Amino acid sequence: MEKPQYTAAHLKGMNRHVVYDFIRERGATSKAQIVKETGISPPTVIKIVSYLVERGLVVEAGEGAAGVGRRPQLLAINGPGRFSAVFALEGSFLSMGLVDISGRVLHRQKTRTAQDFGAFLAEVRDGLVSSLLHAAGADPARLIGVGVTLPGTYDPARRVLDYAPAIGVFGPVEIGPWMDGMTQKFGVPVYVENDTNAQCMGEHELCRARDLVYVSAGTGVGAGVMLDGRLRRGETNKCGEIGYNVFFEDYKRTARAAGCLEQRIGYHVLEQQFALDRFSRRSQIPPALLAQMAAQVTKPLALCIANLTHVLDLSLIHISEPTRQAEISYAVFCLKKKKKQNPRNRQKSRMMSSGKTTTCSNI
Repeated sequence: MEKPQYTAAHLKGMNRHVVYDFIRERGATSKAQIVKETGISPPTVIKIVSYLVERGLVVEAGEGAAGVGRRPQLLAINGPGRFSAVFALEGSFLSMGLVDISGRVLHRQKTRTAQDFGAFLAEVRDGLVSSLLHAAGADPARLIGVGVTLPGTYDPARRVLDYAPAIGVFGPVEIGPWMDGMTQKFGVPVYVENDTNAQCMGEHELCRARDLVYVSAGTGVGAGVMLDGRLRRGETNKCGEIGYNVFFEDYKRTARAAGCLEQRIGYHVLEQQFALDRFSRRSQIPPALLAQMAAQVTKPLALCIANLTHVLDLSLIHISEPTRQAEISYAVFCLKKKKKQNPRNRQKSRMMSSGKTTTCSNI
């Protein structure tokens, strides 16, 4: 296997990322502190900081404390100065918004959408980006990127969506030309990612866990997997497709059908089974009906999570949708038992559900 060939441009890019991430994580810091803790030379740090300031990514944030001598000039991320437009397509629903570089959501909206992938791409290019900027009262000149997440198997190297039945894609679709056209029109880079992989990377930015699985249960069912701090894609970019876990003997796989688990707990299944279209808002659904839905969803989901904990020896699982904690207790128990068997591992295993964290020591 050939070793990758790195150039001076690669090193320059990596150093910029290191400095930018250091400033972002510290909140406010000085050039001297960056040099001291990153090991990057003073002239290089000065050049990188100038580059980031010129592009409006970093600003001066006053003077810091100093024991002796001149006070250092502090640097901070210019949160409101730049933002990205993001579009999360989830089968029947589209969530979109503007997010600044500090991670603050400036504007968001959600709407139903037709399961027509080609029409979606055209709509984003021809109208949605501009209408989103207009609705938020945002200056188009401050847009620095567009991000799109898709519910399917996506290969970032080929820029091809291979398979996404939730949006009517059953064979490879090249989206590279669309991405290039977007960049040409708006003058910013365009990033495309599998939806749960993107959610997993976002969660990892917040918790910094070495190992993490992000489980998403909505229109589809999937997971993003982070191992040793790196996103695991798999040989064919299908890592985390837990919707295809098989629990029932009567399951028969077809090319256009959803996976076994998704056929039991996916949103479309629940919508049809419980006639949810008669309710315009979730608050209108009777508690008894919600309880029936939760019972149907959480038991097979708990089995899936329990299997993941045994196979991957995880330290953290995050569940995206509201799920009754009692129904996933078996999966948490598996985490607890595993860690008791390995006393050398001091990191607590924990499960997050609906924004709440439950550590095994509390169960």
